[in-house]
Amino acid sequence: MLRASRRLLLASLLAAHVHAADNKVTLNFVNADIESTVKAVGLITGKNFLIDPRVKGTINIVSAQPVDKDSVYPVLLSALRQQGFTAVESGKLVKVMPEADAKTNSGPTESRELRAAGDRIVTQVYPLKFESANQILPILRPLVSANNAISVYAPSNTLVITDYADNIRRLNRIIQSIDQPAQSDIFPVQLKYASAVDVSQMLSRLMPELNAQGAIPGTTPVDGARRSSVVPDVRSNTLLVRSENAVHAQQIRRLIETLDQPGAAGGNIHVVYLRNAEAVKLAATLKGVLTGQDSGGTQAASNSTAPMSTGSSNGGLSLPPSSPASVSTGSSAASVQIGGVTVLLQADPMTNSLIITAPDNVYNNLRSVIDKLDVRRAQVYVEAMIAEVNASKVGEFGVQWLLGGGNDNVSGIGVSALGLLSNSIGSLISGIVNKDPNKIPTGLTVGVVNGNPFKEGGKTPTLGVLASALQNTGDANILSTPNLITLDNEEARIMVGQNIPIITGTQSSTGSNPNPFTTVERKDIGISLRVKPQVSEGGSITLSVYQEVSTIDNTVNTNGAGIATKKRALESKVLVDDGQVVVLGGLIQDQLDNAVNKVPGLGDVPGLGNLFKYQSRNWGKVNLMIFLRPVILRDGAASDTLSTDRYQYLRNEQAKFGFDSHPFLPDLPKVVLPELPAQPVKPADAPVTPKAEPSVQGVPGAAQP
Repeated sequence: MLRASRRLLLASLLAAHVHAADNKVTLNFVNADIESTVKAVGLITGKNFLIDPRVKGTINIVSAQPVDKDSVYPVLLSALRQQGFTAVESGKLVKVMPEADAKTNSGPTESRELRAAGDRIVTQVYPLKFESANQILPILRPLVSANNAISVYAPSNTLVITDYADNIRRLNRIIQSIDQPAQSDIFPVQLKYASAVDVSQMLSRLMPELNAQGAIPGTTPVDGARRSSVVPDVRSNTLLVRSENAVHAQQIRRLIETLDQPGAAGGNIHVVYLRNAEAVKLAATLKGVLTGQDSGGTQAASNSTAPMSTGSSNGGLSLPPSSPASVSTGSSAASVQIGGVTVLLQADPMTNSLIITAPDNVYNNLRSVIDKLDVRRAQVYVEAMIAEVNASKVGEFGVQWLLGGGNDNVSGIGVSALGLLSNSIGSLISGIVNKDPNKIPTGLTVGVVNGNPFKEGGKTPTLGVLASALQNTGDANILSTPNLITLDNEEARIMVGQNIPIITGTQSSTGSNPNPFTTVERKDIGISLRVKPQVSEGGSITLSVYQEVSTIDNTVNTNGAGIATKKRALESKVLVDDGQVVVLGGLIQDQLDNAVNKVPGLGDVPGLGNLFKYQSRNWGKVNLMIFLRPVILRDGAASDTLSTDRYQYLRNEQAKFGFDSHPFLPDLPKVVLPELPAQPVKPADAPVTPKAEPSVQGVPGAAQP
């Protein structure tokens, strides 16, 4: 093997004939082994080569004329590149390896001024001055060799390229041609007659490639070779134009001058279509601006700002009935004299637009006010959380006596009625005599009765002794989360509960009044939430909140006078950040009651005194907390995300609900909301398709009631 290698190396040296006189060499490697050729070049150039074991194959290098020794190494690099191999210089060592591995090995790193040339693998760091490296990257990536790399370091706007030196030089010339300062010209165009906003919208229609601020909704700018922008300045009624093409800039200027002409006679009527504001309300505001008087909405605003009052006929917290804010027909039109010129303002609620009849200078001022007021109002999603935990324990124990006896002339009786309400001995006697089980006290009652009241013709009983024992434990954990969504500075309310009748008066039938009657008042019982949010520019929310939780209280004995209700209400005004959970208030109550009824003297006797004593203990603990979490929805995407989330939650809950199969009962259809279809991206002026109605799963075509 060693001899074969020597013979191969000798053959390679013979293939390279050296001319000592002029320091030149003639190359003649035909189907020569790459390893032997590299060794021969190492002897000629004096370089030390390290050959990767994966470098295999033959190579062809033929020179018709002698070449300089300094050119032998670049010729070898070109030949290796054709075979998919390359050489990476690392100090005094040259490593020959596959081309795909060269970018991960240490090699020379060059700055913006590249000094290397030929088929050497180098890495260059190229900082850009004017253009964005991320935008140039897609242009340069196809020009880099397949096995090499190009990447971007965005913080310093720098390109990092690993490739052959000759190719990097070509890329440098391309980058230098692109990375040039923009030849943009920014100039203002002062308008005398027309409105800057109107002209900007007109330009966006005429030139789709123009980026005009305040363009008409539905107008989609297109990419063009000429990048120009127009921004209206409503304060000075000026258009600011920026263009990178001088010819395009002059074209825009001429078009603006053509549009900026005084209106023809009778042509000072303008129609302004509003995007977000309500035409009637905005007309009332502009009327106040023109006349300097109250526009009529101040009173309505003050009422809606503080809608909650604490005085009511029934003694509880209440809110006055709300009505949608409206402006009278007369307030939506205005006629004002300004400088001897009549200015007319009219709102058209059908198209939500304003009709303004005014000179150009007055119209331009009104238009600037309209553009600032006609902005999209944010929405606020409010989620209230009412957490209530109740625990109670009740215990009663006691002995009561009823003794009677005597003859026809004299009788004696002794009564020890120590129990309370239904547990008293009188209630028990009434229940036994009248055979009324509703008057039998709660708990365990043990006694001795003289006589059998349950036998026909039996004797009315007299009770010798009655012992009562009762223990009651109750726990409750209630979590309610009413939620609603409303516009900024608009009141919203939600009521979930029952509307129950409460008797307020009764008139029985008498001789003078044979018509009996009963008066009834209906009252809402349940959870009520009323909130009015106001969003500030900083993202905080001012909330005017009224929250009420009312239930029927069965623990209160009204002695037949009706029902008792339990009410917990809160009224507050708080400042909350977007998405923050704030506690509005609550109640933490821990109550202990201990009552002892006894016969004086006898009840104090140790041991025996328990027969003349009735004890009751009551412990109750209430933990009630009310939380609020508002979230600002500034655009349609946020509203759609919230609605989709709630829709999917309800759909999943419906899917979990179902009835087990029964052999003797029919199966019921499963009611599930339909799956939301994928929402395609629509233009702003595309009609809105109504969503499908809920359906009953399993019954084709059946709609959910």
